[in-house]
Amino acid sequence: MTDPVERFSAAALEVPFAGARVMRPELRRVDVHWHDYYELSLVVDGRAEHVVNGRVGTLGPGDAFLLSPADFHSITSVGDEPLTCYNTVIAAELMERQLDGLGAPGPDDLPWHASGFDDTASDFERLRRELEEPRLGSARLTEAIVACLVVELARRSGVAEPDGAPPLADADLRAAVLHVDRHFREPLTLAGVAAVAHLSPNYFSERFRELTGTPFQSYLQERRLRFARSLLAATTLSVTEVCHAAGFNSLSHFGRAYRRQYGAAPSARVR
Repeated sequence: MTDPVERFSAAALEVPFAGARVMRPELRRVDVHWHDYYELSLVVDGRAEHVVNGRVGTLGPGDAFLLSPADFHSITSVGDEPLTCYNTVIAAELMERQLDGLGAPGPDDLPWHASGFDDTASDFERLRRELEEPRLGSARLTEAIVACLVVELARRSGVAEPDGAPPLADADLRAAVLHVDRHFREPLTLAGVAAVAHLSPNYFSERFRELTGTPFQSYLQERRLRFARSLLAATTLSVTEVCHAAGFNSLSHFGRAYRRQYGAAPSARVR
């Protein structure tokens, strides 16, 4: 079934060798959509209403935000001028290396937003030049610039420093949990995600529960339900469309799970 929420893909945008691409669009209106990549943006000029996961906010010069593949948003310019921004597409592999270095933020830690970020405009411009005119060392320099921007945005967004470094032995397991957090709309299986952690399904199931406090299937379902609830609140999509957009295959299963989680049918939209 076709996803009722528009999906922007890194492949369609022809993201180059280094795993990132910087554009500078002038935006009037961008309807609700999500990406299979991370989006790091800096507003240069103009103002807009920005709805992220159903929450209404505003954007103006100097505002920056980072969205993950688990987020959806829309942008509507306010006033006569369009919203001009550095819009940076960052492939999941590149961004998740940076996030892992910060302690692999969970699904509740993103998106990030900060104001007064206009002092980084020269970094976005340099990143754009390195990607459009690659030279010796451009791939390494690209990753270094992305890393600096991510760290700075995390700090200014108030992201807390993790309590101590996580055990190295858990790195693959944390990567698997992050994989679920970012790809829950897809038909994930326990065996497939266990392979991300390089563990057998049975052992992975035990370790996953130890780390998250929740069985794998329950964790996956809760992630999908939270996304569905946000879609129901923020869009006029039908319950059937929301069901499939959130990764459920069965409308009846979606309805039962939603009622158990929230005490009401998905048709009773919360605004």
